Amino acid sequence: MSSYGTKLVRCLVKAFGEPLAAHGIELNTPKVKAYRKTIKTPCGRFHQRGAPAYYCSATRTIYWPVTGDDGAEAYTYARLGYVALVAHEFGHHLQSASGMLSEYGLRAYRTKSRNKRYLLSRRLELQAQCFEGIFLAVAGRSLELSSDDRYQLRIWHTYTGDEDPPTSRKPDHGSSAAQIRWLNRGLDSADFGRCNTWKAKKKSVK
Repeated sequence: MSSYGTKLVRCLVKAFGEPLAAHGIELNTPKVKAYRKTIKTPCGRFHQRGAPAYYCSATRTIYWPVTGDDGAEAYTYARLGYVALVAHEFGHHLQSASGMLSEYGLRAYRTKSRNKRYLLSRRLELQAQCFEGIFLAVAGRSLELSSDDRYQLRIWHTYTGDEDPPTSRKPDHGSSAAQIRWLNRGLDSADFGRCNTWKAKKKSVK
């Protein structure tokens, strides 16, 4: 999984590096680390249960729990599920390279309201979702992206919304409808300017 994820990351850097450099954003290559059980990082301790992958800006690393690949995670049923998952976490790497991730952290730290922190988190996650869609659009020809692929990704995200079980899920990633909407926005436009969740109305990032 680490080897495959690393190849995907190199492809993402190849796709986005030059266009972002033209706007003064230097894009380095993040690492990918697969792990079993738990792993301690500067961003916290990551487990096998929970998110199917994590990005930590402190180490510029995408952490990938290996037992999430046992068929229990819905992304494993989509042909491009692995690609989409890495592209989403790479979206957070883009946010880090551009300074948006640090600005998000600063705002979240200064905000005392839990609901406002959740709103900021949803804006962050849904933008990464949109960035994921942009990569799928840009690499669509080489990936042989089809209507069936889009359908499978949409089905996957019907299980990832904040409204879905388990009951311990927090409202910090957006509803399934919002995730699919921002994914499609990136897919249909292939335009970073269409991914500005920070100025989007609250109803668009619920």
